[in-house]
Amino acid sequence: MPPTRRRAPACYALVVPGIEDLAAAELKRAGAAVTGTLVRFDKRDSIILFTAPEPARALRCGTLEDVFHVLIDAPTPAEKTAPRRLADLIDRTALERALVAHHAVRPKRGGRSYKVVARVAGKHAFRREDLQRVFERAMARLLPRWVPATGPAAVELWVHVVGARTLIGLRLSGDELAARAYKRAHLPASLKPTVARALVLLAEPRPGDIVLDPMCGAGTLLRERADAGRAALIVGGDTDRAALAAARSNAGRQPALARWDATRLPLRDRSVDVVVTNPPYGRQHQAVPGIERLYARGLREAARVLRPDGRCVVLTGEPDVLMRSLPPALRVRSKRRLLLRGLAVTAFVMVRA
Repeated sequence: MPPTRRRAPACYALVVPGIEDLAAAELKRAGAAVTGTLVRFDKRDSIILFTAPEPARALRCGTLEDVFHVLIDAPTPAEKTAPRRLADLIDRTALERALVAHHAVRPKRGGRSYKVVARVAGKHAFRREDLQRVFERAMARLLPRWVPATGPAAVELWVHVVGARTLIGLRLSGDELAARAYKRAHLPASLKPTVARALVLLAEPRPGDIVLDPMCGAGTLLRERADAGRAALIVGGDTDRAALAAARSNAGRQPALARWDATRLPLRDRSVDVVVTNPPYGRQHQAVPGIERLYARGLREAARVLRPDGRCVVLTGEPDVLMRSLPPALRVRSKRRLLLRGLAVTAFVMVRA
């Protein structure tokens, strides 16, 4: 008889709303098969469902916030007893199989400890706290020799109630997937690394690119471009000394850094292939004096240094300001709305005429 093919484990991932297609494409490049999406069910995350012969490869996808091994995928009961009915779906055999899959990707650390995280989206006859409490009791019953933890744990069981559907999974990723180990220096309103990676992908990275972030802040975009693949040169700058100090800590050795004014760049005309940046905006900072002037002059400089057909990707919470400030040489090719920590922002993808 021919050998039986092992079924690829079912998994799901959390992503920032608005970048689902980019995350799905990354998963496919990692050998996964995307089976569905649950989008914009709250202000924090969307969900991508997939199967993966090697789930560990999904942990290398830069746009993913978290990755889980599916333990249960079931309809959400409408009754007030839904938490208990959902918890009853997990038996010891199913949990032990899931633990084997979990430990294959994430070797057990922290002893025999576990934690339960519950999230609820939509209107239901029960509270999130009820769901959490019931699943904590279920885990205590199923793993009697394990101890509950409020902080880091060897195993985390997450319960996602998304309207009429409930996903229960063991977390395969750690905090470092979304937070990134390289990000040692932080600034207020610093860009999420997963969103920075999405902007880098929107800029279509190529090995011969000269890449510029004229307002680099803590250097997240520069580091994500460096980690996304080869480039001829990656350059960033900022007028703020504290931002440059943070960028030097975060960006690694590849990017070149300089202190400059993004409205008067010390760069030659048509010397850059890609500009990718996240300029300040009014809701990101308490006040941004002269934001109209900053955008108008900054975009004019970006157009000046870009080569013909050069790409320009800008993330902003002030799309109207950007559109009013757009120089004739930059043509908007596409734009997409993201929810970044609950705030609506827009990613503009532009081309130099």
